[in-house]
Amino acid sequence: MARRSRAGRADARRRHLAIVDLLDRQGAVSVAALAHEFQCSPATIRRDLEALSREGVPLQHHHGSVSLVRTDLATLWEAGRIPEYPAKEALAQLVVEAIPPETTVGFNGGTTTLLIARALVKANKSVRVVTNALNIAYELAVKGLDVVMVGGQVRLPNFESTGPLALATLTDMHVDWGILGAEGADPGFGFSTSSEDEAAVAQAFRACSDHIVMAVDQTKLGKKAIFRLLPWADVDVLVTNLDAPEPRAWVGEPRQQGHGAGWWVLHD
Repeated sequence: MARRSRAGRADARRRHLAIVDLLDRQGAVSVAALAHEFQCSPATIRRDLEALSREGVPLQHHHGSVSLVRTDLATLWEAGRIPEYPAKEALAQLVVEAIPPETTVGFNGGTTTLLIARALVKANKSVRVVTNALNIAYELAVKGLDVVMVGGQVRLPNFESTGPLALATLTDMHVDWGILGAEGADPGFGFSTSSEDEAAVAQAFRACSDHIVMAVDQTKLGKKAIFRLLPWADVDVLVTNLDAPEPRAWVGEPRQQGHGAGWWVLHD
């Protein structure tokens, strides 16, 4: 009986996560449609929604449908959908502490840079932000930060604007600290991505930035995606997790550390 009860709770938990994910992607969805999607009764869906509300997920009910309240996109549920969430939060804390106030900070898209941007808000750091990521621009703008959005064609899943317009916009800008994420980090090949368009935007950030900080969690170290984002020599600082052995083998001990993350200066 206890084993069946635990299995039932696990199934409900998975369904709860799936419901939040569906609402996040589709907006308002009827209770009947949710019941059909998850092959259960409307009464079960209503109990699921009550449980989600008790746990703090902001839901809005209207005429038999339900949707997420968009006052705060940084819900606890997102932590279950972002890979390596705790590791990326550690990177975010260290980066925000190390970046000086009253500077211009540039972000490309991705979950790591999104968490760094959110940490900026929590730290109440006075910076101006340049980004080609729509979700980062939105979250920072509604919190009152000074944000410049880079134009261009929007691509999913990172909500990034890319293409000739994005590159032209960055050509006429100056950024003090460009903070970028990547899919791979290897001293021989450099920092890499699976998107040619994203690689071009990163190179444009390099051209207009005084300093480039590459923030990658330990799962990216030693990997090579198909397109070179930036050569190793074009990056000034590597920020990654302290429990990863690769950076010490490549460049020794970090210049700064904290929160389980390290700040390696690759080039002064």
